[in-house]
Amino acid sequence: PEAEKRTFQGKEYWVLEVNYDPEVGKDLWYFYFDPESFAMEAYQFYHDKTKNDGEYIMLEGEFLLNEMRLPKTRRWYTNREARHLGTDILQDL
Repeated sequence: PEAEKRTFQGKEYWVLEVNYDPEVGKDLWYFYFDPESFAMEAYQFYHDKTKNDGEYIMLEGEFLLNEMRLPKTRRWYTNREARHLGTDILQDL
């Protein structure tokens, strides 16, 4: 219910921690928002935070599709090693 300020990947963000009902999913999620624009710039999940498993996703740019704002680029990394897993890039139609 409350955001906290936290540094992630060298930048300060407002961070929301989200837990879902077990029927929806058991992962723990964090959503990172720019403190000035409030744009979401990253999100992260853990299957088990004590094991530092899961991934984080860095968002860049903006793609407008039918008045909906989507991240143009998503870069996926492992939490434990910060190993790059892949990049998704939206292309103009």
